[in-house]
Amino acid sequence: MSSVFVVLPLLVCLFWFVVFAVHYRRADGAKRILTLFFGVCSVLYLCHTLLYYIYGGEKLPAPLEGLWAACSLSVYPIYFLYICKLTARPLPPRKVLEVLAPGLLLALAILLWNNKTTDALRQAMTALQVLSVVVFGYGRLRAFDRKLSELYAETEDKNVMSVRILLLAVMMISLNSFVLNILGREAVFASEELITFAATPISALFLVLGFIGYKRSFRVEQFLADNPEETLPNAPAENSELGAKIETLMVTQAYYLRQNITLTEVAREVGSCRTYVSNYINKELHCSFSDYVNHLRIEHAKMVMLQHARHRSESKFSAIAQDVGFTNEQSFYRNFRRFTGTTPLAWLEKQRNELQSPND
Repeated sequence: MSSVFVVLPLLVCLFWFVVFAVHYRRADGAKRILTLFFGVCSVLYLCHTLLYYIYGGEKLPAPLEGLWAACSLSVYPIYFLYICKLTARPLPPRKVLEVLAPGLLLALAILLWNNKTTDALRQAMTALQVLSVVVFGYGRLRAFDRKLSELYAETEDKNVMSVRILLLAVMMISLNSFVLNILGREAVFASEELITFAATPISALFLVLGFIGYKRSFRVEQFLADNPEETLPNAPAENSELGAKIETLMVTQAYYLRQNITLTEVAREVGSCRTYVSNYINKELHCSFSDYVNHLRIEHAKMVMLQHARHRSESKFSAIAQDVGFTNEQSFYRNFRRFTGTTPLAWLEKQRNELQSPND
């Protein structure tokens, strides 16, 4: 049974590598980096499989040992490059080289002088890589989500929250691997329980990582197109002037009822720029652009639902969601719960109960 778990990470990584490779030409930059990531992981776990089946869990020949080390020390840097590309902050070629070079140089040292010192250096560098990817990668992902909430009204299909959560899982599983590295290959491959303990969470992580990366449809190129560089005009004399224009557009003219509106469109409509409009909403209204728009939509939805309650007519939440500007019912439900603390159905039932007279 343990042999099945040994090969499981290889099968998962190889599956995703093939999936991403098939769509490589049509893929965006982030998915192309994931193709490289799963390719390197496939080679890494192929070395693990050979170590178990062919070499009895002892030691790989020097060329394979160097290849294994090179892949092992490239996995986390490549994943960091993926995060950089995903968040519209790709590294220049020189920086890419600086990220990959230390691990590759150490892999070369392992190829030439494989001993306890190089093995200790590999473990230390791996720990440093994990810490760097989690700290700097998480910061980039969080900052990108803030940018999305400042630019788009709806961010459910655009945000990188799932990648942020996955990054924390990467850290936890890396701790698992670090403990197993301390125990040593021989001890791990000699124990069926340890093999299962090592392979199962790693395989699950790769399965989810590939699925999230594959299903992600929002391209960073779209974000860059919707968020071009801008030259700041003269600031309005008073914030109240800009605030009045925003309120007229958004509240009086109910601009929030339009689907897929962006900060760029609102700024253009009020004759200002994204920076000033965003600053006003953040500082004066104390919320993000996304929260501002969706709060207006939910308040409008509540009025529509209240009218239905008074007339005892049927409420189709999918139709209401579309009428108030949401692109899908899931986004409507999520925002309704967020701003009211309850579901649309529970809120509507409460209103109907309050409106019902004793004689009814």
